[in-house]
Amino acid sequence: RGRHLARFPVGVAARLVAPFLAALEPFDFPFLGRDPFVVLLAAHGIGQRREGRVQLRCRHVRFFSAVGQDAEGSRLIDRATTAGLPVADIARMDTATDMSVVLVAASAENIVASCVDCARAIGDETAGAVARALRPGDAMLLQGNLTKAATEALAASARKAGIRLAVNASPLDSSAFPSCDLLVVNRGEAQSLSGNSDIEAAIDTLHARGARDVVVTLGAEGAVGLCGGKRFRREAIQVKAVDTSGAGDIFCGVVVALWHAGAPLPEAVGVAAGAAALAVTRPGTFDSCPTRDEIQAIMLRKD
Repeated sequence: RGRHLARFPVGVAARLVAPFLAALEPFDFPFLGRDPFVVLLAAHGIGQRREGRVQLRCRHVRFFSAVGQDAEGSRLIDRATTAGLPVADIARMDTATDMSVVLVAASAENIVASCVDCARAIGDETAGAVARALRPGDAMLLQGNLTKAATEALAASARKAGIRLAVNASPLDSSAFPSCDLLVVNRGEAQSLSGNSDIEAAIDTLHARGARDVVVTLGAEGAVGLCGGKRFRREAIQVKAVDTSGAGDIFCGVVVALWHAGAPLPEAVGVAAGAAALAVTRPGTFDSCPTRDEIQAIMLRKD
């Protein structure tokens, strides 16, 4: 009773959180969620608090990703350009563009099957380009499709440059995640990476293995985390879910963008939970992303 939805690595996840930054002024480029492989946020002055909301001072976003030398790759770059994404750092690989199939059940839960040849082809050239682009005050977001060698090289670049590193270990890889400032995972990923079925124990293990702060999403149960050694929980907004595809992308993008802007992590998680809850009430991924006004309303809500 489920349905098949084609999902692509550049347009979908990239577009998911584009309206989010539109709710935070000033801004120039949208932020990316999970499927892009390497995202570099260039700060040029971190966020400030003003009139009860985070005021973002990010002026440049570098998006390092890869598509194939095929018509699908060209289409995705065109769509990313239309969405306002910087595409100069999207490499064209001599392989088919990575694609995903999302199976959505009647319960609105989903399973994703992906091919990752383009992602796995990212290597020394991209890692070198990222290292050369890093500046003080930047932040980097990595996700789970890269090879272990590429992930380790990029994480080493972040540490050498003295910038903050966020990791979204999704899709889950058997390789251990690198030491990082922020780890964002879902329940299954936390359990698999830690070897613990209990979420609190899983968070403690992930922290001990190198994640300074940890956020674990729990679907309709909200999210829990560890920040500065203190545990926190944010409840989910109860909605009638239609399609959960892309909710994790939106959540991660919102969390990391606000975290980089200077918001307290529990606050960022609360806003992200609201954005993801709204998205699951709509079908699809690309078009389910909350609008600028919707994100702004979530940020200003007092409940």
